[in-house]
Amino acid sequence: MADVDLATVVELLDDEHVRAILAATSDTPLSANELSERCGVSTSPIYRRLDRLTDADLVGERMRPRSDGHHETVYVSRLDRFELTVRDGELHWTLDRDSDDVADQLTRLWGKF
Repeated sequence: MADVDLATVVELLDDEHVRAILAATSDTPLSANELSERCGVSTSPIYRRLDRLTDADLVGERMRPRSDGHHETVYVSRLDRFELTVRDGELHWTLDRDSDDVADQLTRLWGKF
């Protein structure tokens, strides 16, 4: 799991396209081209955002087979929850990520049936 500081998370979440990427990939894994179409932005800025999200471990990469026998990289949101609280003169924040563990993935997949 990547160590990420609060400033990085807030900066990422301040970007409307980052939020769109996280929301879209929380539902289904999507390629950069698919994200480009959904966000209405060319693939170059999408890749820049995906790189930053991947570095922060908020998005994971997977391989998806295509019908032509090749494969493509798709992205999936790992951000499960971000919480910021201010209480008693102190700032606290937590960031929960979905696990990349194969057993956890199978459990989530089985739960969808």
